[in-house]
Amino acid sequence: MASPQAMTTLQIHINRMKNFLNFTKAFLKKRNPIKIFTTEFIAYLKDLCTVKQKLKKIKFRINYERYKLKKTELILAQNSEHVFLKGRQLNQTR
Repeated sequence: MASPQAMTTLQIHINRMKNFLNFTKAFLKKRNPIKIFTTEFIAYLKDLCTVKQKLKKIKFRINYERYKLKKTELILAQNSEHVFLKGRQLNQTR
């Protein structure tokens, strides 16, 4: 038969295991990592599906900013006298 000391250590280990299982059960109920994983995965898939649309919008925005920059540079250049624009001004007056 097992000694009384071995029985108490066995009970201590069993109680520790029960406490650990209760802790993990409460943690899983509170945090629910499976639900978090699925929601994040779905959000990731939606983000992947809209990458082309986002790139298209970014390209349009960059082209628009380039257009505005060229336009303002042209206005600034026309207001100041430069040698390279004198021909353009002559052509416009004709």
